[in-house]
Amino acid sequence: MHTWKNHRPLRAGFHWQPTWSLSPYSVHAPSPYSASSVETEARFTDHADPGFEESVARLGRDGRRPVEHLDILLSPDRLHRPSPLTFSLPTGELLASAQPDWRAPQLHGCALHTGELSVGETSEGRRITWTPATLLLIEDIPRTSLDSLPADSFSVVRSGDSDPADALRRQAFALLGTRYHSDIPPAPDDAFPPEPGWENSRGFEHLATEYPGLSSAAEVFMDEQRSTLIVRRFGYDGRGTEYALSLTRERADLVDRMVEEYGHSLTAYASVGAGQDAARSLLSTPWTPAALRRLLPVLHVEDADDAAHLTVRSAEEWLRDGWDLRTPNNAHALLQNADPRQSWRASEAAALAAAGISADRAHELRSAGCRSVETAVAAHARRPTAAARQARELVESSQTPVPDEISTQLAQAQEHQAREVETWRRDHRRSCGPEGWGVWASLTHHTFSLRDGTVRSLWDVTNGWWAISDEGEEGQSCCLFTDEHGAGDSWRSTLSALQEYEQELLQEHHGVQQRSDFPEAPAGPYCADY
Repeated sequence: MHTWKNHRPLRAGFHWQPTWSLSPYSVHAPSPYSASSVETEARFTDHADPGFEESVARLGRDGRRPVEHLDILLSPDRLHRPSPLTFSLPTGELLASAQPDWRAPQLHGCALHTGELSVGETSEGRRITWTPATLLLIEDIPRTSLDSLPADSFSVVRSGDSDPADALRRQAFALLGTRYHSDIPPAPDDAFPPEPGWENSRGFEHLATEYPGLSSAAEVFMDEQRSTLIVRRFGYDGRGTEYALSLTRERADLVDRMVEEYGHSLTAYASVGAGQDAARSLLSTPWTPAALRRLLPVLHVEDADDAAHLTVRSAEEWLRDGWDLRTPNNAHALLQNADPRQSWRASEAAALAAAGISADRAHELRSAGCRSVETAVAAHARRPTAAARQARELVESSQTPVPDEISTQLAQAQEHQAREVETWRRDHRRSCGPEGWGVWASLTHHTFSLRDGTVRSLWDVTNGWWAISDEGEEGQSCCLFTDEHGAGDSWRSTLSALQEYEQELLQEHHGVQQRSDFPEAPAGPYCADY
């Protein structure tokens, strides 16, 4: 079950909002596609609005009840053709559109499975055409959108009803009001506004509402007294509604089953790439499916051997060997496209760590095409690290020489950290527009960890300028130092010289204001050499 992929894009659907929501609208409904606009949700303040009733009649649903969703293979031969350069489902969901000068159409909410689509010349003019036996894959389409299609025009690939967690999602739709595929129902009748500032309280637990890595488009929180739920629902284009619910016995039972299914089941482990043997090995450990999900940018677990290699070492032992298993600050960005196939297995990571290869270096080697421990170890011995390349670039750009001995040592750098110690900048612009000029300087401390564990430091004094008039120009200069004292002297001298330079340019500007808005571009950067 490969559910680690990003959740399929949400389609526009029905989105019912509480009447006391911050939004002035009470219900949204899918608008028909057009060739000139993307899918949207139209807003209605009254569900008796004729436009809303037309949407309900066209789509065969109103968002109040869960509707089965399907993945289908569809033949375009039997589709509605509102124009020669578009085709869509009879219910209005656009599938392809094109401009007369295009060679191929743009697909909407579907993908080409077999065959070929093109824009060609016919006796009726330019139109979308396709080869025989062309099939389109349409994922997560409501069953009601297919009711008016000929039965022989499509075949079902997957049904949402076959998902083991589908019953849970439908019950959450009914009891909690959370999204089910395309639609967000009216809030439960007993919903009420949450207490202001509740999110700043530490007394709420964030509950699992979907398998790790799959977006449920909703969040559910429970207070520590197990008496109140807070439900956040997210619409098609980011609109959200939020309300509170009393934790009834029926809801408490649902919450317990959701936490078990999405947080501890074999299916939850499979959603992050772990097989059943691995899952059973990890059930009594802190390595829950959610914890394994957070590991994906670093390593992943597939089988019992991986599970054994992961758990035999403590987090501190992994960290000592250069493999940080803690959740990073940028975890959200790293996990957006996390996929077990993009990281090393835990058993491979253990072998790489034993060979002195850190997680960052292992990721670098994998990105370079190494797919086995053997090839990675061999490449590690001959391929400069990113840290070594950074060191070389710094040395080559410096206007002050770096001793050969230091340069040779830096060629063995394994890790690099840069910390900005001082910075100074002065920009002068017009009140409107990009034109202007500026000067700047920075003092940066670079540390390089070498293969033998020792650390080497460089201090980098860089300064530069920019100017934009009719054209843009810029320049900069770098001076490296191996001792902090020399770098500090250079920083103070460079900063003083730049400040004087800035004043000269300002005076020149005022002196030539009758002839030009700005002085000529600065002659170049300055670097004090010690």
